[in-house]
Amino acid sequence: MAIVKLKPQILLNLSISILTGVFAQLSMKYGMSRLKNTAGRGGQNLSAIRHSVKYSEYALFIKILKILIIIFTNKFVIAGITLYIISMFFWIKVLSKIELSAAYPFVSIGIILTVILAALTLKETVPLMRWIGIIITLCGVYVIVYSHEDDETSKNKEK
Repeated sequence: MAIVKLKPQILLNLSISILTGVFAQLSMKYGMSRLKNTAGRGGQNLSAIRHSVKYSEYALFIKILKILIIIFTNKFVIAGITLYIISMFFWIKVLSKIELSAAYPFVSIGIILTVILAALTLKETVPLMRWIGIIITLCGVYVIVYSHEDDETSKNKEK
């Protein structure tokens, strides 16, 4: 598999980018789960705030602003956004060194890790069909990366 041929620094940057993206998702989901039932100070349900607006566009704007403030002052949501920014910087480093078509299939590994860790840490139920999809995705990543290795071998033989 071509992953073996990646330089250690590229592999490290790729891994950090993927892992920080995974933990960003988990952090934001955890933060939003904690906000699901309460909207902070007043203890109002987020959906009740959204549906209680019947007065005017101004009132709607104020309610939406309150919801956004509640969401974006949640420490887990802030941590998730911060992790995404960190992930982006490492991803940019990866893209500066290898082709997008070689790097992007590895994002699927992040999706798979997110599903697995969501099941383990957030106690989410993962049905059998989703596990089958994960296995198919892993096979697809292998095929894509292996085909990239074949392309590189062909290019080198032509030179």
